[in-house]
Amino acid sequence: MNLGLSEEQEAVRRLARDFVDREIAPHVIAWDRAEEVDRSIVKKLGGVGFLGLTVDEEYGGSGGDHLAYCLVTEELGRGDSSVRGIVSVSLGLVAKSIAAWGNEEQKRRWLPGLTSGAYVGCFGLTEPGTGSDAGNLTTRAVRDGDDYVVNGTKMFITNGTWADVVLLFARSTDAPGHKGVSAFLVPTDTPGLTRRTIHGKLGLRGQATAEIVLEDVRVPASAMLAPRARASRSPCRRWPRAGCRSRRAVSASPRPRSTWPSATPVSASSSASPSHGTSSSRN
Repeated sequence: MNLGLSEEQEAVRRLARDFVDREIAPHVIAWDRAEEVDRSIVKKLGGVGFLGLTVDEEYGGSGGDHLAYCLVTEELGRGDSSVRGIVSVSLGLVAKSIAAWGNEEQKRRWLPGLTSGAYVGCFGLTEPGTGSDAGNLTTRAVRDGDDYVVNGTKMFITNGTWADVVLLFARSTDAPGHKGVSAFLVPTDTPGLTRRTIHGKLGLRGQATAEIVLEDVRVPASAMLAPRARASRSPCRRWPRAGCRSRRAVSASPRPRSTWPSATPVSASSSASPSHGTSSSRN
């Protein structure tokens, strides 16, 4: 069994490595101090196809497999995990969910913009009192004619202040756990939806992290991502397996890798130093 990368996967990794060294690494310190990544990076990510990985070309995607997606996000995280988060959320959680669960109208409305970088997506799951526990959400969506009226608060939402669309999770029935939760595609300029930037983070400082407040936000029923009849297979149950596990696994490795080039010479120098040889002080 050959566990090595294919030529195409190696090429994708080289492309990502060169992109990081050219477009991200020179700016990391400034972005961290400013608590803001230069938003022009989004269009650049879309231009090289990183925001369209695994999405069909029919909808503006760049194709590729999930391993290629992981290789790209790993390299982006080596440069700046705040930039990695843009891709792993806008593509990994939002665009991939639309590609898997959206109807044709939803795919054609949102995917071309998300994959090109014209749009940014955010994932409206986490709440102040329940964290990311999809089965215990308190945000509610109440049916009113052809619409749902949504009220609630989301917290620590990556891309929240940049996003053009939020994949919003809200409790739409009284069914227990995730079975009562639905996902909606909500444009962020919808009346009643407000956003507040969260500053002062210890990490991911350049990332656009937000609190999102929803006050009588009216959402058409057609914006529901998956019919309630498919609740047992809907994104609110499957998203940890579909997007989050690979995203979390990849996000754990880039920072240590980024220190290896500078750490290796120090280690070699130390091992060659006479002071590290056998001595009575170690006995």
